[in-house]
Amino acid sequence: MAENQQPECDINKTQEVLNLFQIPREKRGEEWIQRFHDAVKTASFASVTPQTTTGPDRFPYFVLNTPEPNQPFTSFCISNLTEYLIQNGLGVVINPVEGDVDWVFSYGDILNLYLRGEFLTNENKLPEYGTEKIEKDDQILVAQPSEEYLPRVTRDILKSFLIYTGVANPKIMMFIQKRDGQSYQQLAFNVHPEDFGTNEDLNFRLQQISWFLPRHYIVSAFPKSSNLVNNLVDL
Repeated sequence: MAENQQPECDINKTQEVLNLFQIPREKRGEEWIQRFHDAVKTASFASVTPQTTTGPDRFPYFVLNTPEPNQPFTSFCISNLTEYLIQNGLGVVINPVEGDVDWVFSYGDILNLYLRGEFLTNENKLPEYGTEKIEKDDQILVAQPSEEYLPRVTRDILKSFLIYTGVANPKIMMFIQKRDGQSYQQLAFNVHPEDFGTNEDLNFRLQQISWFLPRHYIVSAFPKSSNLVNNLVDL
């Protein structure tokens, strides 16, 4: 887990973020994203009352706005809010206006910042995932996610979400799939294809679960008939 430091919010970083927002979205490549991520961690923002909002995706977000020029404001920055956001199941939205927003961080993005000191981590992903796809030559190792991989507070928030969606006793497991010399960590819950009318419905639920997780985490679902179901434990 990344060291829990509390850097001061920096109004100079705010101006850097504003300059980056002036670049048209179609011209924002990987270098832009890296510069933005580096600056936005400690950029000073103002908040609003109430401080949280519900996005179109129905998930909760802490609102950060660009401070008004020459006006006093209480400074907030993501680096100093991280633990609060993790504890309360919140993402972050920057400068939301009717029908638009400058940027959105999911809870999983904030979790990755908390765990690794960065919003995004590049790791190998299976070319296709969602429902379980295990080839006959694949090796499968079963484990349980550690506190450093999935903190207890996040497990509790995921549990509450799954109960809300109708899973009476949420369960979890991790399995490591080895294919062609590569290892792929995956999380699975007692969310099975048979519980959904269509693959689109299943994939939508997996995408919802992924909102709570870093983007490089893989969330898969396997049938109730799979041998892996015996390895699920209480979330």
